[in-house]
Amino acid sequence: MEERHPENGLGALGTPSVNGGSLPVSWIHITPGQPPELAEELADADRESAGTSSERPAEAPPSVNGGPSPVSHIRITSVEPPELPGELADADREPAGTPSEPPAELSEEATGSSDLPDGSGDSLSETDWETTRYLAVATQRNLPYSRFVVSQIIGEPFRAVAPAAGADVVVVTRWALAALRRRAWRDAALTGLLSIGVVASIWGWTWIPIAVVALFAILVVAYEQWVCDVKVLARLMLRGRFRARHAPSSSSRRIEDRLAVVQRQQKGNLVVFRGRSAFVGSGQKVVHDRVVVNVARGKKGKGGKRQPPVPFSTLQLHGALETALKNMEFPELRVGQQLHVNGEHVAADRRLLPEAIGPPVADAPSGLLHEGCLHPTPEARTYLCAEISGWKGQLVVSLFTRAVQVRGSLQVEWMFYELPPLNANLLLIDQQYERRKIKQITKAAGTSILRFVPDLLWAPVTFTQYAIRPLADRIRIRNQSYRIRHGYVFNYGSPRSIRENAISHRRHHDFLIGDELTFILLARHTMLRALRKFLKAHNVDMKQFSDQEQTIIKKINKYSVGTVKAKNVAVGDKSRANGGQGKSTPLNKITRIRDGPKIRHR
Repeated sequence: MEERHPENGLGALGTPSVNGGSLPVSWIHITPGQPPELAEELADADRESAGTSSERPAEAPPSVNGGPSPVSHIRITSVEPPELPGELADADREPAGTPSEPPAELSEEATGSSDLPDGSGDSLSETDWETTRYLAVATQRNLPYSRFVVSQIIGEPFRAVAPAAGADVVVVTRWALAALRRRAWRDAALTGLLSIGVVASIWGWTWIPIAVVALFAILVVAYEQWVCDVKVLARLMLRGRFRARHAPSSSSRRIEDRLAVVQRQQKGNLVVFRGRSAFVGSGQKVVHDRVVVNVARGKKGKGGKRQPPVPFSTLQLHGALETALKNMEFPELRVGQQLHVNGEHVAADRRLLPEAIGPPVADAPSGLLHEGCLHPTPEARTYLCAEISGWKGQLVVSLFTRAVQVRGSLQVEWMFYELPPLNANLLLIDQQYERRKIKQITKAAGTSILRFVPDLLWAPVTFTQYAIRPLADRIRIRNQSYRIRHGYVFNYGSPRSIRENAISHRRHHDFLIGDELTFILLARHTMLRALRKFLKAHNVDMKQFSDQEQTIIKKINKYSVGTVKAKNVAVGDKSRANGGQGKSTPLNKITRIRDGPKIRHR
C-alpha cells in the first residue's frame, strides 16, 4: 500500500526542514512591441470606421516597455539538444507505432478558432511570438514533428512538461493536433476510395472504377494540400498574421484539461527533471565556474585591525544577485528563482505532487524554495535563473547560479547554457507569400498529381495508426496507473523540450555568434560585480575573492567572431574549450539524440 507523508518537505528527500519564512520570488519580463494586425482585419476596420487607414502597417521593431513587469515563470532548462535535418520526405510513411494523435477529434476543422481569449496572441513578446510561429509552422509541414509534440505533451499525462524557451507550448500543441486531424481526415477519405475502387474493379472486371478513384484521390490530396498551404500557412502563419488565439481548440475534454495543466506548468517555478537533465530545455552547457570565499574573515580597518564580518544568509545573497541581474538592460530578459527536483523523488511531498495518479504542480511553495536554497539536497535545490533571449528567439542564453554557505565558507557557482537557433528549414516560411488563386490551384493540383499514388496506397496504413492509437494510449496509461498504485517508482520528470527538438547547430549570422559570448560575458560581469558589492557591504575580507575573480576574467582572453576560441567556453560552429583537463565538444559535434524525429518538409 502506498504510504504518503504530507508533512515532509525537502527533508523527505534527504534534508531537515527549516522555517517557512516568506521571501518574495519576483520575475521580470521586458516585452517588445506588439506585432501588427492582419491586413484583412484592418480592411474590416475601414468599413466600420471612416477615416481609418486601409494600408497595412509596416513591421514594428522591438521596443522596451517603460519598466519591468512581473511574469509568473522563467523557462530555463537543459538536455542534450537533438539535431534536426530537413530532408524532404513523405511524413505518411512513418512506421507503424509512431506516436500520433487519436482521431477522437476528427470532427473539428483544422482552422477552427480555439477558446483562447481574444487578444491572447498579442500578450506574447516578439520573441515568444516569432518562436511560437516557427514551431507552429513545423507542425504543419512535418507530421513526424507533430506526432512528437502530441506524444510529449498529450501522451504523457503524469509527467511534467519541459519549459520551451521563448515559445508557447500550448499553442504549438494545438496546431500539431490540427495538422494530425486534417491528415487523418484525408487518409480516411483515401482509404474509402481505395476500398471502393478495389471492390468495384473485382466485381465489374473493368478499369473504369480505378480511373474514377484516381481522379477523386487527386482532388482529395489537392484539397488537403491547399488547406495547409493557403488557409493555414499563408493566411494565418506569415509574419504579422500569426495570433495565438487562432490556434484550433479540441472537442476532447481530456485534451483540453491536459493543455490547461501544461499552461500552468509553463508559468510555474517548479522544474521536475529526469536523470542528469536538471536544466531540461536550455540546451548545452558552455560555462561552469565557481568561487569559494572565507566569509568568517573580516576586512581590515584603518588601524590594521580586522572588523567582524556581518552575518548573512544565502537567501539574502540570492536576493542581491537577483536584483543585479534584473537591472541588466537586455531587451528580452527573465529572472527568477526555481526549484529543481528529481522526477523520481517528487512524490515524497504532496505539496509538489498532490495526487500520485497525476502530474506535479506548477508552482513550488515559497517555503520549499527557501528550503532548497538553505539546505539543498542531491534531489532538490533552488537556483537563481536568468534567461536572455535575442534574435527573435534564435538565441537563448540561460544562467543558473546558487550559493552554499557552510561554517564560514561560501561557495557561489554559476553555469551558462546556450540554446542554438531554430532549424533553418523552419525559417523558410518567411520567404513565402499568399499567391493568387490561380497559382494556388495550380500548385495544389501539380503536387497532388505527383503524390496521389503513394498517398492512396499508404493511406490505409496511416489511418489504421490513427484508429488504434486511442486504445493503445488508454492501455498504456492504465498500466502506468496500476504500477504507480502498487509501489512502482514512477519518474515524473519532463521529457525533452519541443523547442530543443527543433534546433540547428549552425549559426546563420556572424553577429549571432558574437552575441552568444557577449551575453555570457556581460551576465557574468554583472554577477561578479554584485557579489563583490554584497561581500564588501558585509565587511568580508576581499583578497581571496579578488584573486579568484581575476583568474576567472583571464580565462576568456581570446575569441573571434565565427570561430569562438576561449579557454573555458565553447560556442559557435568551430569552437573549442580547453580550460580544464579535457576538451569540451562544440555544439555542432554533439550526436543527434536517437529517439527524436527529423524535420522533413513535405
